[in-house]
Amino acid sequence: MYAPDRARPRVAVSEELLQAAPVSLGRYTYHRLGASTVAQLKRAGVISGKPPGAILKNKPDGLVVLGRGAVKASVEYKTPAELSTPTKVRKAIERSIPTARGLCNLLIVSDGGTTHWINAHTGNPVRSTDSLPTFNAKSLVDGSATSEYRQAIETIVDQADHSLSAHNDDLHTPSLIDPSQLAQTIWQKIWINTGKEPEKCLYNVVELFVFKFLSDLGVLEPHNDFNSVCALDDSAGHAPALTHYANISRPAIHQLFPDGDDGTGIINGTIFVNEQGEPNKSQARLFCEVLNDLRDHDSEYGSFKYIDKEFKTRLYESFLRQGAGLHHLGQFFTPRNVVRAIIEMSGANDLPPGASICDPFCGVGGFLLEAILQNPRLMASFKPTNGVIGPDISLIGYDRGSDEKEDERTIILAKANALIYFSDLIARYNGPGFTEEFARKVINPMFRLVRTNVGTFGIDDAARHDLILTNPPYVTRGSSSLKGAIAETGLADRYAAPGRGTEALALQWIVRSLRGGGTAIAIVPDGLLNQKGMLDFVKQHCLVRAVISLPVRTFYATPKKTYVLAIVRKRDDEPMQQDPIFAYLASETGETRDANRWPTARNDLDEAASLYNQFKGSPTTFQSPALRCHVLAWPEFNALDHWMLDRVCWDADTLRRLGAEKESEPTYSIDEFNGLLGEAASESIRPWNAGQQDIEFTEVQLGDQALFSLQIGRRVLKRDCVEGGIPCISANVRDVFGYVAESEVIRDFDAPSLTWGIDGNFDWCFIERGPPFHPTDHCGVLRVLHEHIAPEYLY
Repeated sequence: MYAPDRARPRVAVSEELLQAAPVSLGRYTYHRLGASTVAQLKRAGVISGKPPGAILKNKPDGLVVLGRGAVKASVEYKTPAELSTPTKVRKAIERSIPTARGLCNLLIVSDGGTTHWINAHTGNPVRSTDSLPTFNAKSLVDGSATSEYRQAIETIVDQADHSLSAHNDDLHTPSLIDPSQLAQTIWQKIWINTGKEPEKCLYNVVELFVFKFLSDLGVLEPHNDFNSVCALDDSAGHAPALTHYANISRPAIHQLFPDGDDGTGIINGTIFVNEQGEPNKSQARLFCEVLNDLRDHDSEYGSFKYIDKEFKTRLYESFLRQGAGLHHLGQFFTPRNVVRAIIEMSGANDLPPGASICDPFCGVGGFLLEAILQNPRLMASFKPTNGVIGPDISLIGYDRGSDEKEDERTIILAKANALIYFSDLIARYNGPGFTEEFARKVINPMFRLVRTNVGTFGIDDAARHDLILTNPPYVTRGSSSLKGAIAETGLADRYAAPGRGTEALALQWIVRSLRGGGTAIAIVPDGLLNQKGMLDFVKQHCLVRAVISLPVRTFYATPKKTYVLAIVRKRDDEPMQQDPIFAYLASETGETRDANRWPTARNDLDEAASLYNQFKGSPTTFQSPALRCHVLAWPEFNALDHWMLDRVCWDADTLRRLGAEKESEPTYSIDEFNGLLGEAASESIRPWNAGQQDIEFTEVQLGDQALFSLQIGRRVLKRDCVEGGIPCISANVRDVFGYVAESEVIRDFDAPSLTWGIDGNFDWCFIERGPPFHPTDHCGVLRVLHEHIAPEYLY
């Protein structure tokens, strides 16, 4: 039992604070006081804001404070005798209420054995569904309080701060916060101050959010956590605060969550620290400004411990809305409404123990993490038993990388994302060794960086996975070199089916990696669904279950038309029946498909998932109740030469009624366009120029006869044209005007040429070196005579 020493001498506030150092209480700080007035505490910076004048001379016995002086609880110490009867308790509360009411919501009156938790606004005891602990100041001061006890006190203060008022005495869990706007503000501040690429700014925002998040959960020890760095900024300045973060706090995070075998962990920002982890002191001021933004948000809205689960799913969308400067990140990101619909269709919650779920092109990890979040049984499998984590279902995501730090960051974002998704689990089971176990058994096995040129395509997971959910890359340019790299590794026979683009390679990996009876649901581009070789490959090895048409501009990084394809791998040991195929036409996905991506009320994918699950129950008898849904019999589907079912199952009038007409070309805002130009510079021009430092540039005239031959053709009338002969090019430089006799050819155009129409739309055309042609007087010809001038570049 603890009773305060009322006989201790009264001393100046600065001396008192030195004699009784503040104690960490989770994200709060506890000050043991008694000799200092509210006015003195205000001048010393212990209290912020403007306390009422009536309480400036009052002397609280203790305060629980957040950040830079936001008081969250006032503490009054009494002897047991002073709280021995209800009347004495009432009088003690009445004397203490004015100070508490002027500073905060919560009054704590305690003799060390009995504690009265009081609503400072009403003077009534607070009500809680849980039993409330004793507030034992002695155990906090001497360090004997357990982490569980500190966490319990912190939780009550959280609840009181967010729920007590003049009209409410009930404690309840704080409202979940959505710090999306804070994240955008911090991102913009870092971007404007550093001029770094938007993606790099994002990684640093995520790192600091993780730092604050782990501090609020109590995972980081008090001398390593967010409050300790902020206190150092307040007392010693920006540079010492950043140095402490870089040298103490950051290594502590890496120790708590060790890197995986691929060398990646949960943080890797490189603005406030360099690649070696040393503090970048030129950014110390900006670093501390961001910390203050986080502190101010905490004081006003609450702890990151209570982050809205919707924020976890919206974190990356909020940054992708900043403009096309984050276009590159968009290729790793699938909108969550699409992810959720696919997971609902997948039956992930029904998988038996021992099953495996895979996303071979995982990006920031949305498919795997949302599968866990949406399926309570999957989440429950990650709870530790006797301190050991042993999920009964395997979840694996691969992402391609290299030895370059930039290539690591997508998988690091996925791991940081996982930390937020598993926040409840980490908060509940946080104890010695748990975080290390969590990193080894959950985060690192779930997300793996593949450091080879061929990435996932070099991994042999043949017949390993029961469920594959993915949005694979789909590009044609560069796929031939990728195929060459695959061949060099001796894996060409795994990708022998005829197909174009990386999407064809991805589909072959997916099919080969499914167990018999296993399901894959993948997002594929329209170009894949009209490749006969790939369609035959799928039909040979799989049963086709569904094709869902997505609207153009569903994705951040591409205006390409895409579909959701669901297939089931055939079993070798027993025949499997090919049922009818489920087709659905989605026109809206629950968000605008412009640069803003604002949420909208209509999401056709909800209906698509619901109807598909009904269809799976009885494919042969299912009757579609919706115009957007269509069921194709297998013989009809099998006869098709493509699987773009929106062109098969609905006529033009129906498509218009359903809002699925052909969409216009994509448009970009000014910011988006500037971002695209920046990407072009960073990805194309700058790397080329980096190796060409000694190039000299010279201006030349198109009329320079040593370099070019520039002329206009001669008049040709329709009546001059003959059958056969030499092609004649006129104002429409892309079509042959007619043919003229060989004797009419005025020049043998044996060099590469550019032609243009001198009137009309002033169109250009590039003509390779080849047979002669005849230009008319409506066609200009620029022959390129110098071997080091590229006509394609001029064009």
